[in-house]
Amino acid sequence: MKRFALLYLVLGIWLGGSVSIAAVVSYNFAGFEDLFERNPALAAHAGFIPDDVDAEKASPLWVHSAELNRVFFEVWNRVQLALALIAVGLAAASDRRWLPLALLTGALGLVAYIHLVLEPAVVDLGRQLDFVPRNPPPPILEVFQHHHRTYFAAESLRFALVLTAAAILMFGGPRPRRMV
Repeated sequence: MKRFALLYLVLGIWLGGSVSIAAVVSYNFAGFEDLFERNPALAAHAGFIPDDVDAEKASPLWVHSAELNRVFFEVWNRVQLALALIAVGLAAASDRRWLPLALLTGALGLVAYIHLVLEPAVVDLGRQLDFVPRNPPPPILEVFQHHHRTYFAAESLRFALVLTAAAILMFGGPRPRRMV
């Protein structure tokens, strides 16, 4: 039973961390307008008019936010790899049904793909866009957006796999009985 409690804890940390990191990185960019309203002195020193989206994206504030997001994702993806390995190990050691183990193994594969393939591409392309004016849009922007959408889709699928595995483990009925 302790193994299941630990598995539930790991899955809760994984899902909760996912929601938290999504909220932080989303606000990191979208929050400029809110921050300028909260602190007019920041808007005065931003180096661009708050309504000028093109200038905003080439500003030190935007690049700083982008770099913070890159660090947040890099660290979070490493943490996810550890959580995924622990979850798969605990699920494999249990006598629960095979489906949660398969879902968690798929989530582990997605985390590895995200961290080893997508993350380096998004970081590299994103850094190439740092301080680059967006009007007209630079040609690399479309490539970056494609990789970013793929990253988001893979991360969304990973979240759905973990959430489904957790739901099956918690609410999917009794454990199968072992044959003697």
